[in-house]
Amino acid sequence: MEQVLDEPEVSVDVVSAMRHLAQQGASVRQLAECVQSRLGLKPDALWQLLWYFMKAFHLSLADGLPIREWLGTANDKEIDALMLPAIQ
Repeated sequence: MEQVLDEPEVSVDVVSAMRHLAQQGASVRQLAECVQSRLGLKPDALWQLLWYFMKAFHLSLADGLPIREWLGTANDKEIDALMLPAIQ
């Protein structure tokens, strides 16, 4: 039997805020903090954060997965170098 999962709903306001910040040159950390604060997420809430990056910037799972390795670290230069070109 095949199970079909519904996609989680995405807050249009959060996606708009992320896109606006990105247009202003925000870092990945600033974008992540936007999602976390607006949704009340814990700092290690990976899947919701990844989902919002994918939806806001039309990223594939492969494009977004570096967030998994970065979350909880201070390697901002590395994640910005990996993610910002895909976001812009």
